[in-house]
Amino acid sequence: MEKRRYPVDTQTFSNIVEGNYVYVDKTALVYKLVKEYRYVFLSRPRRFGKSLLCSTLKEYFEGNKDMFKGLQMAELEKDWVKYPVIHLDFSDDKSNNITDIKTTISESLREYESIFGVEKIVGGFNSRFTNIIKAAYKKFGQKVVVILDEYDATMLNAIDNDRLQNQIRTMMTNLFSPIKKLDTYLRFVFITGITKFSQMSIFSALNNLQDISLMPEFEAICGISMDELTTTLKSGLQAFANENDYSFEQTVTLFKNKYDGYHFSKAKQDIYNPFAVIRALNDKMLNNYWFQSATPTALIKLIRKFDIEMFDYEMVECDSSRFNQPVEKVTDLVPILFQTGYLTIKDYNKDYDTYILGYPNEEVKSSIANVLYKYNYNTQENIPLKKAYIDFSRDDDLPKFIEALKKFFRRFPFSLNNMNEKHYHSILYTVLTSFGANIAANQETALGKSDLILKMPKTIYVIELKYDQSTQSALNQIDDRDYKAAVLDENKRIVKLAIKFSSKDRNIESYEAVEEKL
Repeated sequence: MEKRRYPVDTQTFSNIVEGNYVYVDKTALVYKLVKEYRYVFLSRPRRFGKSLLCSTLKEYFEGNKDMFKGLQMAELEKDWVKYPVIHLDFSDDKSNNITDIKTTISESLREYESIFGVEKIVGGFNSRFTNIIKAAYKKFGQKVVVILDEYDATMLNAIDNDRLQNQIRTMMTNLFSPIKKLDTYLRFVFITGITKFSQMSIFSALNNLQDISLMPEFEAICGISMDELTTTLKSGLQAFANENDYSFEQTVTLFKNKYDGYHFSKAKQDIYNPFAVIRALNDKMLNNYWFQSATPTALIKLIRKFDIEMFDYEMVECDSSRFNQPVEKVTDLVPILFQTGYLTIKDYNKDYDTYILGYPNEEVKSSIANVLYKYNYNTQENIPLKKAYIDFSRDDDLPKFIEALKKFFRRFPFSLNNMNEKHYHSILYTVLTSFGANIAANQETALGKSDLILKMPKTIYVIELKYDQSTQSALNQIDDRDYKAAVLDENKRIVKLAIKFSSKDRNIESYEAVEEKL
């Protein structure tokens, strides 16, 4: 059987079609979009298919009917029209000074000035953009399509540089200002980014944009749905299973835990990370592909700046207005983490119009844990503990793992030890999460919140930590507040685990494990 080709190094629709790469057909949603709206904004995390969507729109509006043979668009569209298209992509500009950014944009405008025959280049970006649109309209005798991909890329790269942010914002405002007043000349305007346009003052004049980011009907316009994974990509999953000696069902579960879990509307349709899935199918191995693919250093700086604890963002309740807080000066990390894909919608309460946000999957959770661990405890070597955890997951030998934890804390730097229960709680949760552990912090029951619940292949450990207090008091708390209620339906052995940390030794002084009799 011919090996399937996966588009691991291209996100251009024409390259995928002409190269006979695997393509997950989104053209029915593209058709719905272009027939129902004219001015559109879409927010999605990086490497989530926005650029592929933009290039698909470009081929459609340029009337390249042959590109869509065999796809849903070929059945839906009966009246192919060729429109002039202006497609500006800001995603590759990694410049850190305003002069280079202006030069890059100027060169992009010059290309379209040449294409559409603008002979005299005058004025600033707004005048030049206006002249390009009018020239395209005149040359083709058709209204113009404007596609602006990753409009906020340069601003996000400078999110920790207020001066550069202000310079970029002023420049972008100047560039985009003609769009609304040129309505007569425009057929369709599509803008993508990570941060929502309502958060950026540059869009104050563009109040006619329709934000489809949280619309249920367009939730799957980027990314891969469960149905698409198990149909279009089914043979790839089977090849992965064969290579790694898994069953097909085991492989689906692995991919779901690792790359699924994104929700972009109240409907909560499961969406898989497309970049990670394609890379995993191509390489036939699981890895943290998305997080490792150039996570913006500015975002990492923000995560460090806010000094967050992993469990602080396990489950965050907010209303929709929190998504729209300005990001020019970041005072709240939640909107940024949501829009960049590090948090996602876990639940929605329509009675109160509130959302619960949390980490989408294992890749994101373990990757953020790694960042926090390396930043907060960068002098600490954790490889021996990681090996001990892997052994623990295989043999369920708790005493052996506790001894490894003691050795870990014995080497822990004095200067990084804050000496309180929350400190040890945070370290354990973060480091085990960085290993990929199935661990939850502050899991709620009717009577309280457990410190940690660690789910191993054979056993679930309900863990309560104490600082200079007895292990018996921890066991009593587990019972009194019925922490085990959160996991009773999982049909696994349950062990109550009490761990006492000592202020004298700055380490685990004692522990007690009691199997729950069901």
